[in-house]
Amino acid sequence: MASKIECVLKQSLITFSGSHTSKTFHDNLIKLKRYANELDANSITLDNRLLRCDTYELNSSFDKLSGSVLIRRVRAPVTYIEVYEDQNVSIGIFVLRNGAKIPLHDHPCMYGVLKVIHGKVRIQSYTPKKKDYSQLNECIISAVKMAPIIIGESDEPCVLCPVEGNIHQVDTVDGPAAFVDILAPPYRTDIPDVGKRYCRYFKELNMSKDIKLEVVPDPKDYWSDTAPYTGPQFNLNIDENS
Repeated sequence: MASKIECVLKQSLITFSGSHTSKTFHDNLIKLKRYANELDANSITLDNRLLRCDTYELNSSFDKLSGSVLIRRVRAPVTYIEVYEDQNVSIGIFVLRNGAKIPLHDHPCMYGVLKVIHGKVRIQSYTPKKKDYSQLNECIISAVKMAPIIIGESDEPCVLCPVEGNIHQVDTVDGPAAFVDILAPPYRTDIPDVGKRYCRYFKELNMSKDIKLEVVPDPKDYWSDTAPYTGPQFNLNIDENS
């Protein structure tokens, strides 16, 4: 019997391997949401130690003045666990420690499905007013600010689209959190007729009644480490009629 994460993976491959405009695609996306809604921390055997604030990584550096090696404790606010990635889809798990956030960023021409498997997160999304990606090289873009939502383990997955809700920030709520993140296509793929698919970070500008988002450098207070996937293994033989 297939595990829950295997069902999600197979349905993701079926959903995102072809055209994203047909009725079949939207039917498959609904099915993917249904499978993703079954995921929880136990089904992917999440290591609860990753949620703790005392999870440290030891970094060393050489002090030229003292001639000694300095050991400092560095705690990444976010841990990423890669489950699967190919040219069509990536599936991973983000673990956010208490007080951590994933800063405001975009998903250029991508779909996404986010399912919380531990704790709660607050998601603030924005929809760029330009429906294509012609603003790729612009430093300031106009956007519509959507109402923030708080979702937890008992809530259904949320979906981001190539335009609607494509830019968002994720904050923890009252403790650490973890969620499964399905993205299609992955960031490392190119945008057809445009070029490389970069993840950009933003800040909101209070200039007028219109919402403006300014592209900013990668935030210095945000970084992540990685951990291995230790959940159920999966078989990629796909039956599209299943």
